[in-house]
Amino acid sequence: MVLRKRRRLARSVGVALMGVFLLLLPLPGWASGLKGQTPVHGTGAQQKQPEFSLSVLEGELRNRTLYEALRACDIPSAEVLALSQAFAPIFDFRRSRPKDHYRVSVDDDNLIHRFVYKTSPLHEYEAFKDDSGGFSVNKREITLDRQEVAQVFTVASSLYQAVVDGGEDQQLAGLIADIFAWDIDFYLYPRRGDRIAVVYERVYKDGTFVQYGDILAAQYVGRQRTFSAFLFNDGRFDDYYDENGQPLKKMFLQTPVKIGRMTSSFSFRRFHPVSKRYQAHTGIDYGAPTGTPIHATANGRVTFAGWKSGYGKLMIVGHPNGYSTYYGHCSKLLRKSGQLVEQGQVIAQVGQTGVATGPHVHYEVRVNGAPIDPKTVKTNRAKPLKPELLVKFKETVSQRLLIVDNLLQERTSLVMLTSDH
Repeated sequence: MVLRKRRRLARSVGVALMGVFLLLLPLPGWASGLKGQTPVHGTGAQQKQPEFSLSVLEGELRNRTLYEALRACDIPSAEVLALSQAFAPIFDFRRSRPKDHYRVSVDDDNLIHRFVYKTSPLHEYEAFKDDSGGFSVNKREITLDRQEVAQVFTVASSLYQAVVDGGEDQQLAGLIADIFAWDIDFYLYPRRGDRIAVVYERVYKDGTFVQYGDILAAQYVGRQRTFSAFLFNDGRFDDYYDENGQPLKKMFLQTPVKIGRMTSSFSFRRFHPVSKRYQAHTGIDYGAPTGTPIHATANGRVTFAGWKSGYGKLMIVGHPNGYSTYYGHCSKLLRKSGQLVEQGQVIAQVGQTGVATGPHVHYEVRVNGAPIDPKTVKTNRAKPLKPELLVKFKETVSQRLLIVDNLLQERTSLVMLTSDH
């Protein structure tokens, strides 16, 4: 009898405790307070929330592969390999560089839930763990601001130094040199006091400068003549034209390298520094650091790429109308015989192979096998704009021409804000 009474008392206490427990439970729709969960408001199906915490790890690759960097974070090998495979159609991690930055969110088991990979301020990739356990990868959209700047640079020693003295990077000098590459040899032509008025874009991301955009207009005022360039789209391509609508592009560029100096000119009787005797020098030498990019000066096809006696590593490119160009003493050849090359394309690197006293590229131009002075090569420009496009061209560049003229007269710089691109 006593035992039955004790059992009934225990059941009564249990029911009472259960009632108290139920009163303490939150009503539907209230925040539960469980780790990793967030409150859901409103009607409809509730979103599935992760019931775990995430940790964020980030860093640069430095001298590691991405696999090595993520494994150092104790992320399982299978997880890293799955991530790499998902990235393959968009980005190949074999092209990673030491300064590439990664940011990865992992759970308590070190499994990846979000991964961001940045190769530059303008190139970011993102991956999320999907419902199947794999990864969804996409390239992130980057919002950029463009600011138009107009400035005059005055040459004291070189175009590059003039741009640096004007507060800009040498990269801008390279862009200017590219535009006038068909008319101006920046190793020979510039003289102290020459001025270059330029209207160009500076590109920003989140208020930080990241790169230069387009050069919209430029005018080089030298002692002997003035060169002008205006960016214009003919309905298909952007290209540069002078103030009369004549295209700047020609068959040959003036030089095969952008940075360096002319160390020897074309001559039928030059004292050779190695052989110590007078002999013909059938090209022009441009001294530059080993590894400096060498550009094809015209469209063509590689007819020879290999070692050739005193030339060392040599590339020969054949062009229409019997022309061919030679690029000697290279440290590395980047194209093979039979391949097509485009004007301005990097085809080799400066070196000191063969008979050479220092790193440089020996540049020759030949017509039907006979060497000629590259400075005497005269070629026609591309086709001019059609009359109906010329009207549009003049309307487009008139304001830029006015800005350039005012800059040269006032010798001041001005900044103009433009709409975001």
